[in-house]
Amino acid sequence: MEPKKEPFLQRFTVYDYLQLLIIMVCILLAVLPHKADAQVAVKEYTTLEEALKEPEKVFRLNLQNQHLDHLEEIAKFKNLQYLNLRNTHLSSVPQEITTLQNLKVLDIGDNEIALLPKNFDALKNLTELYLDKEKNLQLEEDLEILSRMKSLKILHLENNGISILPKNIGKLQKIEALYLGDNKLQTIPAEIKELKKLKFLDVHHNPIIPTDVIKRNYGGLKINF
Repeated sequence: MEPKKEPFLQRFTVYDYLQLLIIMVCILLAVLPHKADAQVAVKEYTTLEEALKEPEKVFRLNLQNQHLDHLEEIAKFKNLQYLNLRNTHLSSVPQEITTLQNLKVLDIGDNEIALLPKNFDALKNLTELYLDKEKNLQLEEDLEILSRMKSLKILHLENNGISILPKNIGKLQKIEALYLGDNKLQTIPAEIKELKKLKFLDVHHNPIIPTDVIKRNYGGLKINF
């Protein structure tokens, strides 16, 4: 007669249960914080008055379509990561913006900006810049400034009336995505090939003939016509 087998769970010792409990707790601690982070939305402030009440808590500031007389107080937002100043009647970029060391995305499109500040490259963590709908841009000078930026990966220059790209476009060595749609470009300059990290080039709504571009062989670069 075979000996009676104990149920599987009855063969567990107290030590085994403790080990299992520790493993389950570790798994929960690893998973729960990520779920919590995903569920908590970062508040976006839409007025300076509201944002200035708690400047250290401001990570996103959207002031688009507002007539801003002064922006000196923008320097108080030391934790700011996203700033939208689209269509705010700016004729220049306030120097205070260059003090925002945590800024990652800056939208200053649809204004009347000609030149970027010479110390614009002080924005060490800026990864995406919107400079679209800026008909007054002195592009060659601005590209020289942008070429010194260490983290800039995405640049928007759409709808700027650009007919010829300056040769120093090839200095934007960190750029991964370049948006040049709605301009007057008839060709893509050879200097684009110098952008070794460029993965995506948008030239839609330009008088460029796609077959001419294909003949030049831009390798694995994805081009949107």
